Amino acid sequence: MLVRNAIIVIIGAGILSFGLLYAYRIIKILRNFGLAQPWIVLSTLISFFFIGYLFIALRFLGIDLMPSLSLENLVTVIFFFGAVFVLVLAILNRDLFANIFGMVISDSEALSRFSEHINLPVRLVLSMIKPKYSVACDICNRSVQYSIPDIVRAHPSLDRGVVVEKAMGGVNYQLFVRHYCGKELREIPVCHDSHFEYRSNRPSRPV
Repeated sequence: MLVRNAIIVIIGAGILSFGLLYAYRIIKILRNFGLAQPWIVLSTLISFFFIGYLFIALRFLGIDLMPSLSLENLVTVIFFFGAVFVLVLAILNRDLFANIFGMVISDSEALSRFSEHINLPVRLVLSMIKPKYSVACDICNRSVQYSIPDIVRAHPSLDRGVVVEKAMGGVNYQLFVRHYCGKELREIPVCHDSHFEYRSNRPSRPV
């Protein structure tokens, strides 16, 4: 019975090692964007579980590396950090889905975030923007409707959705408009002038 339990725990440790490998690959991708820190925490937790699984498996086989640590205490610690692991993973998935599908916030909150980002009063922004803008997608040729709140909702990290460009004594705003082009999510860089009038757009790119 104990040997069978040890085998199951060792298999679990093997599965964790694959999870750790994929976590390292994600860290490698995100490090260039400064987003790797949460995944480093996650990989640390996976490493802890891996070591804990091995300790339990060895105990089932009669090998006790730390006699002072009871099995009950070890299982309790693993359960606690398991809950922390689930919480961190849930937060990461929420952030991932928000980056893909956008946030659910009201127009007023979105405009407040936008005005804070570009350092203009909300009332001034409201006096200049239009309820809706449109731009043609260079891939599907459809007219894509968008608004300033739409841009904010689509980009939880607003500095990736709204870029303030200062040149020749003026200000331009580059907005990244997202839309589904067939089954593909694409982003169209659209340039607006200091009065939020449409100026030009660049070729779209997949998100």
